[in-house]
Amino acid sequence: MKVLAAGGGTGGHLYPALAILEELSKHVKLKVVYFCTPRGIENKIVPAEHPEYKLVKLDVQGLERPIFKPTNVKRVLKILRTKSIIASETDGSNCCLVTGGYVSYPLGLVCGKKRIPLYIQEQNVVPGLANRSLSRYAKKIFVGFEEAIINFPRSVRNRIVVTGNPIRVSNVNRGSFGEGYVLVFGGSRGSDLINSIMEKIYREEKNLKFVHGTGDPVWTKRLSIFDNVLALDYIYDMPSAWRGAIAVVCRAGALTVSELLHYGVPAVLIPWEGAAEGHQVRNAEFVAKIGRGVIVRESEATPRRVLEAIEVAIGLGKLPEKKTNPADTIAKIILEECL
Repeated sequence: MKVLAAGGGTGGHLYPALAILEELSKHVKLKVVYFCTPRGIENKIVPAEHPEYKLVKLDVQGLERPIFKPTNVKRVLKILRTKSIIASETDGSNCCLVTGGYVSYPLGLVCGKKRIPLYIQEQNVVPGLANRSLSRYAKKIFVGFEEAIINFPRSVRNRIVVTGNPIRVSNVNRGSFGEGYVLVFGGSRGSDLINSIMEKIYREEKNLKFVHGTGDPVWTKRLSIFDNVLALDYIYDMPSAWRGAIAVVCRAGALTVSELLHYGVPAVLIPWEGAAEGHQVRNAEFVAKIGRGVIVRESEATPRRVLEAIEVAIGLGKLPEKKTNPADTIAKIILEECL
């Protein structure tokens, strides 16, 4: 089975795509052509984790907001120039999978025009521009949250399937972090705001243990001086990190939200308010609404306020890990329709 795939820029787009592809590979022999940009996180992670995938780099950039900025004309032209590169890879393709990010758009557009079955996976409550624009070509649109349905055009809603967001789940608990700690991270790229706030908390709070993914070796060195903090540039074994945590301090990207709900970890959510379409604020509001997190807005994020929120989150208690993964549901639908 040959699959054309794209989704990247951040781990929030990349990892759902990998979760679905890995689930597909459990059932069929898979040939994957993965489209990325030279700058995206997928450019490093895909070759490292899946050297068998063919990586095709597209020189494209995301559109600036507002959309009608003059600088976007050049960016749109770049996207259009990639069509011939993409078209050369489409022969024999069974389907196309896109999970968002600007690199998804030219791939989805070419596949839609060629009538290659297009599957979209949208992580956020408010769909991104690429996925929303491609939805008219989609055979199925898999969404992480039911609330996302009304944010797609009415004409495509009969093709939407609410599955939850696919995550990568390891069945091996390596126990590499112990247990009973507060997990801290700011997404795949880290967060200077969260790092700075937590540094001040670490100077005073000695009763709690912390595992902190900083996203930056300079921050890792600064935070490693605290005896009750395990600071790491990047947390590669997230399943083990989630399983040992009693609470988490994090942003509110869709993948992060899906993981904390899957592993039952109560959260202090500091949504990045610069996220496109207000995604993170809406995601955080969803978690708070169901009683699994406390929101601290960036403008209110003082060390005292965040520490108080950590104590509230710990009090919410941890829930059992969920036994099902939406990646399995999505893979089965794709296989049924494409083979």
